[in-house]
Amino acid sequence: MHFLRITTIEAFDLLEFQKKARETLCPKALFELWEDVCKRYERRQIGEYEFEEMKEAIWPNLRALASLRRAMDEVDLPGTGDESKRSA
Repeated sequence: MHFLRITTIEAFDLLEFQKKARETLCPKALFELWEDVCKRYERRQIGEYEFEEMKEAIWPNLRALASLRRAMDEVDLPGTGDESKRSA
């Protein structure tokens, strides 16, 4: 039997959502949080102020995590790269 983990917060608490955005280090979780915020904004459950505040809390972290991921992907780990290119 499989159980789905539901992390959606029912009532929108700006401070709680901002805290969650700052503490989340998983890009997937940040995207899910952003998607939740967007849906709430589209449904008019939150206003433009809350939407913009959340954008300011989420997007810098997403950019930083994406940059870190790109940097890690560019690092050639020993034994995983083409050694002949380095000796040339």
